[in-house]
Amino acid sequence: MSRPQPRRLVIDGASFICSIRRGPVSADPAWTVLAAYGAGRRLRIRFAADPASGRLTGEAGLATGSVRTASGQWVNLHRPAVMRALIDAGLAAPDGRGDERDGWALLAVATLPADGDGGSGASA
Repeated sequence: MSRPQPRRLVIDGASFICSIRRGPVSADPAWTVLAAYGAGRRLRIRFAADPASGRLTGEAGLATGSVRTASGQWVNLHRPAVMRALIDAGLAAPDGRGDERDGWALLAVATLPADGDGGSGASA
């Protein structure tokens, strides 16, 4: 299985290289990270799975870059508009833990695109 290529996004005139990774199959809890590098910044948006609350990441054979919220909404992190919304929210959040942010907290405040807005398939 090939790894998705990093994506280049321009946000407010600054270029960011973005990639999505998931933890090893043995990771407990499972996790997925959206990483963005550029404009003198490094940002890691981490989604740790919590099956008890309904929050799932790309484990169990699901596509890398898919996360499911506690309300059952599936979000495709590969969509450029979703990446941008999360990066914008992450850059605006206080630097509580250096360059890493809680993806679930950002997902709660990010303005995600409607299902039909740009990007590649899946729901957001």
